[in-house]
Amino acid sequence: MYYKSKLVLMFKFLFDKKIPIREKMWIIIPLLYIISPIDLIPAPILGFSFIDDLVIFLYLMSMVNSKVDKYYNKKEEDIDKDKIVESVEYKVDEEEN
Repeated sequence: MYYKSKLVLMFKFLFDKKIPIREKMWIIIPLLYIISPIDLIPAPILGFSFIDDLVIFLYLMSMVNSKVDKYYNKKEEDIDKDKIVESVEYKVDEEEN
């Protein structure tokens, strides 16, 4: 479930037009490496050809976390305290049909 939500956020991040392409490249390049048939460790060498893909995948997930946090999760210090409205009173009027 965790990776599914991160993948959704990754695609949201990649297709967001507000984010510069140089920031997207940190996710695009590892993603292309994972889906490409070329490996740094070839399959005939001890059968460990999946290790480099696993390392790149873990790197990709860490980059997704950091980029998503940077662009989508507002930190408390980023919020303008003067624009927060607190202690508002309101009344709900019910209309009869």
